[in-house]
Amino acid sequence: MKSLVLVCVLAVSAVGQSADTKAVQVTPVAGESWLNHLHRAFEETSMGKTGRLGPPTSTGDEGTTGWQLRPAVDSTKRTVILHGADLYRLNCRGCHGEFGLGVPPEINSVINPTRSTSTQLVMERMKNLGMDMSRADAAQLANQSKAALLQRLHQGGTDMPPFPHLSEPEVHAIVAYLKQLAEIPGAEKQQAAVEESRLRVGEHIVKSTCHICHSGAGENPNAEQLFNGAIPPLNTLTTRTNLPEFERKIRSGAPIMMGTPPSPFRGRMPVFYYLSEDEVADAYIYLKLYPPESGPDPVMPATEQKQAASKVVPVGFTVESTATASPSNARDLIMIVFPIAAEIFVGLLLAGGLWFTFREIRRLTALSNSRKVLVMGDGSVAQHTLGSASSKARLGRHAQMPSTSDGNATAEVANHDDEPDFHHEDYRRFESSWLARWLEGEDEAA
Repeated sequence: MKSLVLVCVLAVSAVGQSADTKAVQVTPVAGESWLNHLHRAFEETSMGKTGRLGPPTSTGDEGTTGWQLRPAVDSTKRTVILHGADLYRLNCRGCHGEFGLGVPPEINSVINPTRSTSTQLVMERMKNLGMDMSRADAAQLANQSKAALLQRLHQGGTDMPPFPHLSEPEVHAIVAYLKQLAEIPGAEKQQAAVEESRLRVGEHIVKSTCHICHSGAGENPNAEQLFNGAIPPLNTLTTRTNLPEFERKIRSGAPIMMGTPPSPFRGRMPVFYYLSEDEVADAYIYLKLYPPESGPDPVMPATEQKQAASKVVPVGFTVESTATASPSNARDLIMIVFPIAAEIFVGLLLAGGLWFTFREIRRLTALSNSRKVLVMGDGSVAQHTLGSASSKARLGRHAQMPSTSDGNATAEVANHDDEPDFHHEDYRRFESSWLARWLEGEDEAA
């Protein structure tokens, strides 16, 4: 009985999946170019540039090539399998390059944001920085990075255009390939593919690569305007070039007539050598069957974004469980608050130390000055007292001595007067004893 129920459930799921997997609606490109939206000149940006240019002048081999493709209706019904690498090449490579490194600082690399979506790499990075992180915390950070990466692909950024024409399976296939570019362990097993029409391939090229520089609709510039930097709009492309000329211009480059009088120039358009002949033809047929419009680029409804094409390969883009991550909030709070509190505490200690040092310097300076005043004052009094006592003693001795002659007496008195009343050594002994007694008194008072 259980086996029968399981078979019925699988059958219903298969029917529902086959009914939901229908082709995404193709819409025309519209609106101004992304460079015009940013008000940025072509010479001032690296967006849409592959690093290769066409031949500088005419090479004499500008005839139609042997390869021809007539835009028949049957060709629009054909489908092609697009892997994540193909979707990246059609939508992202024009700006971010073959390996996703970009052109910093204008065009950021996609490698580090993609590596941040891996729990294992987040833990390894934190360990290399000397910080231990639990797997639950790392999974929470990885899930936040995944959400930010998906949001950037859908809505764009400051310099990055949005990609509203991408469906959810297409975005997941691109992210799976970005994981492989970022060398995330196990990314090779997560690669995905979608089956889409050739018109859808042309839509990817025009909306994600051509529309960076070329506006959807407008007047075709003349030779002088081209020489001054004007970029032709997409709506006039199929009327001024045929398919072989368009293919040669895109993949190999071709001179362009510019200036007054018109002369062949190399031109400024880069060569998109990584596009195949069939893919360039798909872009031409798309512009032929879906003429560009002057209005804003239509946004794909949310219901259609969840549907890729007739067949979808799962990408394994899962969100890791963070049920055990709730206790980490307290740890995160501690990790944030503790360094701030430590810095405040250290700052208070330094401020207190400076205040105490300044206070002690002032106190010791005042104490030293008071000691000098007291010592100098008391030393003068003592010197005067001792000098008076010495003078009196000498007078007494002179009074007791017999006077022999006035001359001798006068000479003797003169000799005694020439002797110093108070020796410097006596003053130093007196000062030392006075300081010792004064310091003892201060210690007793303290």
